[in-house]
Amino acid sequence: MADTVLPAPLLQAYQATHYRIHGQDWHLQLGQAQPALAAYYQRHAVQCAAYLTACNPLGELLPDHLNARRMDQLRQALQRAGWSWMEGKGHDPEGHWPGEDSVLVWGMPETTARAWGQQWSQNAIVHCGADMVPHLVLLR
Repeated sequence: MADTVLPAPLLQAYQATHYRIHGQDWHLQLGQAQPALAAYYQRHAVQCAAYLTACNPLGELLPDHLNARRMDQLRQALQRAGWSWMEGKGHDPEGHWPGEDSVLVWGMPETTARAWGQQWSQNAIVHCGADMVPHLVLLR
Protein backbone atom coordinates (compact mmCIF):
# COMPACT_ATOMS: atom_id res chain seq x y z
CA MET A 1 0.00 0.00 0.00
CA ALA A 2 1.15 3.58 -0.63
CA ASP A 3 2.89 5.66 2.02
CA THR A 4 0.34 6.82 4.54
CA VAL A 5 0.06 8.21 8.04
CA LEU A 6 -2.85 5.85 8.70
CA PRO A 7 -2.15 3.00 11.14
CA ALA A 8 -2.17 -0.60 9.91
CA PRO A 9 -5.25 -1.61 11.99
CA LEU A 10 -7.28 1.18 10.36
CA LEU A 11 -6.16 0.11 6.89
CA GLN A 12 -7.15 -3.47 7.73
CA ALA A 13 -10.57 -2.25 8.89
CA TYR A 14 -11.08 -0.41 5.59
CA GLN A 15 -10.12 -3.58 3.70
CA ALA A 16 -12.66 -5.67 5.65
CA THR A 17 -15.54 -3.18 5.41
CA HIS A 18 -18.61 -4.11 3.37
CA TYR A 19 -19.56 -1.06 1.33
CA ARG A 20 -23.32 -1.64 1.00
CA ILE A 21 -25.85 -0.07 -1.31
CA HIS A 22 -29.39 0.41 0.05
CA GLY A 23 -32.01 -1.87 -1.47
CA GLN A 24 -29.44 -4.16 -3.12
CA ASP A 25 -28.49 -7.72 -2.27
CA TRP A 26 -24.84 -7.00 -3.13
CA HIS A 27 -22.11 -4.81 -1.70
CA LEU A 28 -18.71 -3.54 -2.74
CA GLN A 29 -15.75 -5.48 -1.36
CA LEU A 30 -12.30 -4.04 -1.99
CA GLY A 31 -10.36 -5.91 -4.65
CA GLN A 32 -13.32 -8.02 -5.77
CA ALA A 33 -15.12 -7.27 -9.03
CA GLN A 34 -18.79 -6.41 -8.58
CA PRO A 35 -20.57 -7.44 -11.81
CA ALA A 36 -23.85 -5.89 -10.57
CA LEU A 37 -22.31 -2.48 -11.29
CA ALA A 38 -22.46 -3.16 -15.05
CA ALA A 39 -26.19 -2.47 -15.30
CA TYR A 40 -25.81 0.82 -13.37
CA TYR A 41 -22.81 1.87 -15.44
CA GLN A 42 -24.90 1.27 -18.56
CA ARG A 43 -28.00 3.01 -17.17
CA HIS A 44 -25.99 6.10 -16.18
CA ALA A 45 -23.66 5.95 -19.22
CA VAL A 46 -20.54 5.91 -17.01
CA GLN A 47 -17.38 3.86 -16.59
CA CYS A 48 -16.68 4.52 -12.91
CA ALA A 49 -18.20 5.25 -9.51
CA ALA A 50 -17.00 6.61 -6.17
CA TYR A 51 -18.17 5.59 -2.70
CA LEU A 52 -18.06 8.66 -0.43
CA THR A 53 -19.02 9.59 3.09
CA ALA A 54 -18.86 12.75 5.15
CA CYS A 55 -19.11 10.87 8.45
CA ASN A 56 -16.44 10.77 11.14
CA PRO A 57 -13.88 13.17 9.63
CA LEU A 58 -10.27 11.98 9.88
CA GLY A 59 -11.51 8.87 11.70
CA GLU A 60 -12.87 10.83 14.68
CA LEU A 61 -16.15 9.30 15.82
CA LEU A 62 -18.83 12.00 15.81
CA PRO A 63 -22.30 11.87 17.39
CA ASP A 64 -25.03 10.59 15.07
CA HIS A 65 -26.69 13.99 14.68
CA LEU A 66 -23.44 15.61 13.48
CA ASN A 67 -22.78 12.78 11.01
CA ALA A 68 -26.36 13.11 9.74
CA ARG A 69 -25.88 16.87 9.25
CA ARG A 70 -22.59 16.32 7.40
CA MET A 71 -24.23 13.72 5.13
CA ASP A 72 -27.12 16.10 4.37
CA GLN A 73 -24.56 18.75 3.42
CA LEU A 74 -22.66 16.27 1.23
CA ARG A 75 -25.86 15.23 -0.59
CA GLN A 76 -26.81 18.88 -1.15
CA ALA A 77 -23.35 19.64 -2.54
CA LEU A 78 -23.50 16.61 -4.85
CA GLN A 79 -26.95 17.65 -6.04
CA ARG A 80 -25.81 21.23 -6.71
CA ALA A 81 -22.87 19.84 -8.71
CA GLY A 82 -25.20 17.64 -10.80
CA TRP A 83 -24.09 14.19 -9.62
CA SER A 84 -26.35 11.11 -9.43
CA TRP A 85 -25.91 8.60 -6.62
CA MET A 86 -27.38 5.75 -4.61
CA GLU A 87 -27.50 5.68 -0.84
CA GLY A 88 -25.27 3.25 1.00
CA LYS A 89 -23.75 2.39 4.34
CA GLY A 90 -20.29 1.08 5.10
CA HIS A 91 -20.46 -1.79 7.60
CA ASP A 92 -17.66 -3.21 9.71
CA PRO A 93 -18.42 -6.98 9.69
CA GLU A 94 -16.55 -7.29 13.02
CA GLY A 95 -18.81 -4.65 14.60
CA HIS A 96 -15.91 -2.61 16.04
CA TRP A 97 -16.96 0.59 14.22
CA PRO A 98 -20.50 1.86 13.66
CA GLY A 99 -21.90 1.85 10.12
CA GLU A 100 -21.32 5.05 8.16
CA ASP A 101 -23.93 6.48 5.83
CA SER A 102 -22.42 6.85 2.38
CA VAL A 103 -23.26 7.47 -1.27
CA LEU A 104 -22.17 5.67 -4.43
CA VAL A 105 -21.70 8.46 -6.99
CA TRP A 106 -22.05 7.50 -10.66
CA GLY A 107 -19.38 8.62 -13.11
CA MET A 108 -17.10 10.37 -10.61
CA PRO A 109 -13.47 9.99 -11.71
CA GLU A 110 -10.88 9.08 -9.10
CA THR A 111 -9.22 12.50 -9.13
CA THR A 112 -12.57 14.19 -8.53
CA ALA A 113 -13.47 11.66 -5.81
CA ARG A 114 -10.14 12.38 -4.08
CA ALA A 115 -11.00 16.08 -4.01
CA TRP A 116 -14.46 15.39 -2.56
CA GLY A 117 -13.00 13.07 0.07
CA GLN A 118 -10.42 15.67 1.06
CA GLN A 119 -13.07 18.39 1.17
CA TRP A 120 -15.00 16.27 3.69
CA SER A 121 -11.84 15.45 5.72
CA GLN A 122 -11.84 11.73 4.95
CA ASN A 123 -8.88 9.37 5.38
CA ALA A 124 -9.80 7.48 2.22
CA ILE A 125 -12.48 6.92 -0.41
CA VAL A 126 -13.43 3.88 -2.48
CA HIS A 127 -13.29 4.08 -6.26
CA CYS A 128 -14.49 1.64 -8.94
CA GLY A 129 -13.17 1.95 -12.47
CA ALA A 130 -14.32 0.35 -15.71
CA ASP A 131 -13.21 -3.07 -14.39
CA MET A 132 -15.83 -2.73 -11.57
CA VAL A 133 -13.20 -3.60 -8.94
CA PRO A 134 -13.46 -1.32 -5.89
CA HIS A 135 -10.17 -0.09 -4.52
CA LEU A 136 -9.21 2.04 -1.55
CA VAL A 137 -7.79 5.47 -2.36
CA LEU A 138 -5.81 6.82 0.59
CA LEU A 139 -6.02 10.55 1.19
CA ARG A 140 -3.62 10.86 4.14
